[in-house]
Amino acid sequence: MTAVRVTHAVPLSVSILLIVIKSTADGKSDAILLVVTCEDATQPGYIESLEETLLWPDDIQSGEDGVEVTIEIEEELLDRTKRWCAEVNISVEQLVLAFIRFCASPDNHYALKEWFSHRNDSISHL
Repeated sequence: MTAVRVTHAVPLSVSILLIVIKSTADGKSDAILLVVTCEDATQPGYIESLEETLLWPDDIQSGEDGVEVTIEIEEELLDRTKRWCAEVNISVEQLVLAFIRFCASPDNHYALKEWFSHRNDSISHL
């Protein structure tokens, strides 16, 4: 297990937290999304306590076994996302991969349903 340090924690909803981690062994960074209540995430020492339990995301093989994902995104949103990712030392690809991993886990379906439900409610009021 690779030891990690949490460099950034961004709440995406009341139950989803984006964590940017850095390997203490080689200094590489990656992103993970977690189901965490906002109350927990704001407690003193909580983020630091995660460092003891977080696992480094599996490496994704590239080449013939790799998967190419194409998404349409507004240029301005992509530019802002690229700048933010550069600031926290991850790539847009790592951010997208963290989201895909999170969505693929059956354990996260309830949190995703809540998140998308909240997003749809917000959009319908525009």
